[in-house]
Amino acid sequence: MYIKNFKGLSKKDTYIAGGKGASLGEMTLRICSGQTRRNCSVPPGFVILAQVFDRFLEETDIDVEIEAQLHKVKIKDINSIEKVSEKIRNLILRAEFPKDISKEVLKEFAKLKTKYVAVRSSATAEDSSTASWAGELESYLNTSKENLLENVQKCWASLFTPRAVFYRFEKKLHKQKVSVAVVIQKMIQSEISGICFTVHPVTEDYDQMVIEAGYGLGEAIVGGKITPDTYVIHKINKNILDSNVSKQKIMVVREGSGVRETIVPKTKQEKQKLTSAQILKLAKICQNIENHYKKPQDIEWAFEKNKFYIVQSRPITTLTDNARSLVALTKKESTKRIYRKIFNRYMPIYAAQYSYIGKSEIVKKILKNAASFPPLFINKPGKGSSVYYESKAYDANTKKAVEYFKKNPAEMRKICEEYRKIYSKNADFVKNARVGDIKKLFDLNAYKITPLITILILVGREEYDEQLKGIAKMARETRYWNDKILYIIGMKIAELLAEKFNLDYSKDEIDLLTIEEALGDKLPLQSVINERRKSWVMIDDKTIYTGDKIEEFLSKHDIILEEDKSAIGKNLSSFKGRGAQNGRAKGIVKVLFTWHDVRKVKKGDIVVSPMTGPDFIPAIQKAAAIITDEGGITCHAAIISRELKKPCIIGTKIATEILKDGDLVKVDANNGIVKILK
Repeated sequence: MYIKNFKGLSKKDTYIAGGKGASLGEMTLRICSGQTRRNCSVPPGFVILAQVFDRFLEETDIDVEIEAQLHKVKIKDINSIEKVSEKIRNLILRAEFPKDISKEVLKEFAKLKTKYVAVRSSATAEDSSTASWAGELESYLNTSKENLLENVQKCWASLFTPRAVFYRFEKKLHKQKVSVAVVIQKMIQSEISGICFTVHPVTEDYDQMVIEAGYGLGEAIVGGKITPDTYVIHKINKNILDSNVSKQKIMVVREGSGVRETIVPKTKQEKQKLTSAQILKLAKICQNIENHYKKPQDIEWAFEKNKFYIVQSRPITTLTDNARSLVALTKKESTKRIYRKIFNRYMPIYAAQYSYIGKSEIVKKILKNAASFPPLFINKPGKGSSVYYESKAYDANTKKAVEYFKKNPAEMRKICEEYRKIYSKNADFVKNARVGDIKKLFDLNAYKITPLITILILVGREEYDEQLKGIAKMARETRYWNDKILYIIGMKIAELLAEKFNLDYSKDEIDLLTIEEALGDKLPLQSVINERRKSWVMIDDKTIYTGDKIEEFLSKHDIILEEDKSAIGKNLSSFKGRGAQNGRAKGIVKVLFTWHDVRKVKKGDIVVSPMTGPDFIPAIQKAAAIITDEGGITCHAAIISRELKKPCIIGTKIATEILKDGDLVKVDANNGIVKILK
């Protein structure tokens, strides 16, 4: 038998039906079957088995020539790959299709009772746990009876495209027998389509899955022609963590026996593609598929006439060695989150605007997938609001941003120019803003400035200077100017909120409002404010905890804070940082976390802070020296200390944990040493 219906195949049939064909058979039989067909379905179809291709090669004597040609490949010589590829494909395309099999194929096509089918290649060596031929072989959508056999032959030939030949050698498959089956599947004319990764592909978080969705056929997403919506779903809590909606101007639709691009109606271009209910329904279907296979899956789906169709599922092969399938994890292990503190902000409403990063077009463009956000905010009494990112996410996005700027160095200059445009365009508006403009100030900060500065934070670090040849330095210098814009907007918001709610500008009630409350007309109860004064945890501008037992809360929710506490609890007499401005000074420590702390600094004091900002300048002018936890040679503290000729030590990591108000210290910025005298 040379042809099998999906119902006659299972995951054990990879050797005859290829990974794609075997998976479609498995899902038809065991996942999207019975009662579950109400929620999802695999479009019906059949597979032209790999034996057909093998027989075709033998009967035409092409197999001998292919072997000879592959021996000529020099993997480092792209020209040799292209020449071999072209010769082999021409041999396959010009040979005659076996007549007895052509009759059988057309007979099975008729049974599908459809005018159009999708014709997809399915390599017998594909989609193992370590290698995937996804994107290497060809697929042909909206194929009719007239060009069905021709497209089958093209699928066979796609086993030898230049990229497939290169992949074969790269994955050390050139000495193995690799054949190709062809999947013939009823064509779904999807209104919406997309991809689901059942493990977050960037952060490798097992608790999260990512769904991408766009209008029309899925080719637009796979081919990178559109930026799809991205939804991040928590698989254990069954809730949507993040929804990034992208404007879609074009979509791919059927035209005759092919496809064409067309304009998305203007009324739909900026709309979210799937509703929340549809997202959760699809997430459940995809999680069932992952649970069945017991390993992370890369799933292609389509939505037509209010029904989801699964058109493909394969293992995710890009996870690192540390990645493990869900079945190997206990619930407790899978819910752990490791967060790293990136910086401090003195106002929670100011810090919370970093939740809006994923909506920024520039972040989507550079990071491609901003689903690794949102940040975690922890506001502690007297210590401001610390902004944390998941460690894996932060590292992955940093790497992605650095790679982007390596390839597009001019983009950083464009971003820097964008800062100046934002400032010059909005300076007068910010200066003259009134209470009715509070929302506009939030939007200006959250949607324009905050995402831009986040990109600069990712790349503006000393270790990337050499890699990026000055781009990182440009990023840090621009951050300094942008800090001024952020400061002006933040202070204006605080001033207007005090006026709006008749609060004392110098007290902390302003600091203890969420963005939602700030934009509303009603203050929270005093009891709520009092609880927030103890400590406050937020994600996505949602308060998830208030109270005084924050460590207990974090432990209960498996949140691990990755902070440098190597020196905490030790009786240190000195510690080191990096000298940013030479000089020596001795004085009393004043630790600054919030803008309220500026008032306690007296002339000759030593200012100690996680990182200074323009709002700290009045204190710095009085100070004898500056010490910070964070920062590089072009951070705000370094620049302002050089302007004011104040000794400055930056990047100590632990200064605010070791030093307390009233400590007597000696600052030796020439050698980067802080000595505790008393």
